[in-house]
Amino acid sequence: MKTTASVLAIALCLAASAGAAQAQSLDNNQRNNATIRAQLNATIQNVSDDVSLTSASIANSFSATGGAGSALATLNNYQNFWGDARSDLSASITNVTDDVALTSASIANSASIEADWVGVLNNTQLAGWDPTANLNATIQNVGDDVAMTAAALSNSASIDTDFGRLASTQFNNAGVYANMNATVRDVRGSISATAAAIGNSLTVTGF
Repeated sequence: MKTTASVLAIALCLAASAGAAQAQSLDNNQRNNATIRAQLNATIQNVSDDVSLTSASIANSFSATGGAGSALATLNNYQNFWGDARSDLSASITNVTDDVALTSASIANSASIEADWVGVLNNTQLAGWDPTANLNATIQNVGDDVAMTAAALSNSASIDTDFGRLASTQFNNAGVYANMNATVRDVRGSISATAAAIGNSLTVTGF
């Protein structure tokens, strides 16, 4: 019995040591003071399938995804944007058999974190200049759905994990602009149009 108990105790100690060895730390530090530009100009005619156009300007982007059983002792994300982000999409589209999807997106700071467990999670996002998304479109004769999105975001964080402590700071000192001008005719399906300007956005799930 003593031998069995000793072996069991040793096994439990080894398992605990292995778990501790896997508890790592992750630090991300991103700073951008530059101009970020994305511009897409398109003329499209006579397409027998789908049409999808995207113009995206992103200053700071961080994504951390852990596998099954993933664990971090600490995760620190720091993003500072003091530049100028702008996305422009101009499209003329006619005679499309299936769907049409247009997206113009401008993002200052974006973070996405997925794990099973994080002991201490710190998120800091600072934005001081104007993210702007512009979408101008003329669309005619579409056989299915039309979806258009102009989205401008200063600070966005999505966190999906169980955690011991979470501290998130988002500071926006910028104007945020999403502009859409669209003319749409002769569409057989649905039409969806969204212009969204967001200063700070935080989503936390999984706890």
